[in-house]
Amino acid sequence: MSPTLVKAAVADARAALLELGGRESTVVAAAIEGLPSVPAFQVMATASQAARPQWAGLVDDLFERPMLKQAKAGLRNALMSTLTGETLYRNVFFSFADTVILWHYGYTQERTGSARLDAVYSTMRRLLAGAEDFMDIGLPAEPDIAYFHRLRRIRLTRDNAYPMLRRAGRLLGAVEADVTQERLHAVRGSMLTSYVTFSAQVIAMARALQADRDAIDRADVLHGLRAITTLLRTPPAALAA
Repeated sequence: MSPTLVKAAVADARAALLELGGRESTVVAAAIEGLPSVPAFQVMATASQAARPQWAGLVDDLFERPMLKQAKAGLRNALMSTLTGETLYRNVFFSFADTVILWHYGYTQERTGSARLDAVYSTMRRLLAGAEDFMDIGLPAEPDIAYFHRLRRIRLTRDNAYPMLRRAGRLLGAVEADVTQERLHAVRGSMLTSYVTFSAQVIAMARALQADRDAIDRADVLHGLRAITTLLRTPPAALAA
């Protein structure tokens, strides 16, 4: 896309997000628009256009760890979730895992090693438990299968929460296009934009569940977006310190 078209797309997407999210969403909009200044984000945006094994590397051991095994058992596929009225699909949660893998790759370009998987796994657990405060908490307890049974029933339809999440994804897609120079896909979006949007959704749902609510609201979405954009700006070494 030409710079002129990108700027127009970013401005339109920002306006749409602020229209629904109000002043509280200005920080999120600024964080999203600032991502191209992060060299690791540029690596993520470019890498995400390649086949997954080229940046994810060997991850079988990650998906054998307790939380991922519980998620696989406790969440259904998209079709079954739709039929049963559940809102969190298994592939959405696994996209959250892929986001954190891609984040780690963006900073390190590592594709092998147990230390890499340890960092990814602990970061996922902290994001689920702490949302935007994930850097300030210790390693939480492993969620059990009952946790995922409850999580998959958190509704998305209250307080314009999901539409606001989608508008944030639209802004991220426009910003990402400025990095990749690829054409914007209004319907399906890019892989990285989908991963990040799904991750914010998962974090928002986890926050609502932690507060014993049956649906996310816009505050949950803002927390989820701030959490994931903070992660994208933070090198893995800062979490290990």
